[in-house]
Amino acid sequence: MKPLHYLLLISVLLFSACNNYKAELDKLKEEQEALSKKIGDADEEDKLIRGEYAEAIDALNAIEDSLSSIADRDKEIKALSNQMELTKRVSQREKILEKMNALRKANDDARDQARQLQYALKKYRGENELLRKMIDQAEERVATTDEKITTSRNTINELSGVLNKMEKDLDETKTDLASAYQDLKSKTDKLEQINVTLQSKIDELRQKDDFIDRQANAYVACGTKKLLRQKGILSKTTSKLDKDYRETVRASGTMINYHNSSEIQCGSDGTIEMVLPSRDPSSYTIDGATLTITNDKDFWKTDNIVVLIKK
Repeated sequence: MKPLHYLLLISVLLFSACNNYKAELDKLKEEQEALSKKIGDADEEDKLIRGEYAEAIDALNAIEDSLSSIADRDKEIKALSNQMELTKRVSQREKILEKMNALRKANDDARDQARQLQYALKKYRGENELLRKMIDQAEERVATTDEKITTSRNTINELSGVLNKMEKDLDETKTDLASAYQDLKSKTDKLEQINVTLQSKIDELRQKDDFIDRQANAYVACGTKKLLRQKGILSKTTSKLDKDYRETVRASGTMINYHNSSEIQCGSDGTIEMVLPSRDPSSYTIDGATLTITNDKDFWKTDNIVVLIKK
């Protein structure tokens, strides 16, 4: 081989090797840079885990506790508000409003504490993506809770205004009642005298009503001759009434008010054979076990005791 060709070949080989080396060097640089970034990220995470990250998490947990306690107290405020709507007594409403104001103050204090913690978290915002998202979420929740506290405060203020108006109206009513009381007392004294007289009249009328009711009551006994003899209503040997039949019928018979009914039912079957004591036959009709009174005056003038004998 000629020296010139030999030199040319060596040059080509050296150029090719140089290009390959440069490519490998660039690749190694890229890998080194990626590795350096990973090491930097790991150092950042290690730094946060060792101190600042833990502090940030503690602050976020404290904010969460504050917001949870605010939510619990807000529920209690709503329950007290509903209770206040149902309560009529002003004194009871004042006690409820006092509790609501205490809960509202506790919520204001918790909200202020959450704001302070939120402000302290700002220094961690740019150092970690995950932590930044958590801080943003906490800020959003604090803002939402602040709106709820404002709404709760407005509701309590409205209830306080209503209570003040009720107290004012109550004072005015007491004044009016004081003057009305004297007039009412005078009228009451007169009414008491009238009531005494009226009660006397009522007692008298009640006695008359009782007498009228007793006069309108009738007593009925019905059954076969055998059954009526067993009860002591009919004589043991005849179809006549026993001498003590009145007392027996009143004790064991059925009481009716003859002003309210024109029919007497003697069971559901059989036929009424005889009516005792005897009455005007034209004052009633018999259809099986049913006696229908056609003339009250003639039927009942005989007696208010009726004994029906069935076949």
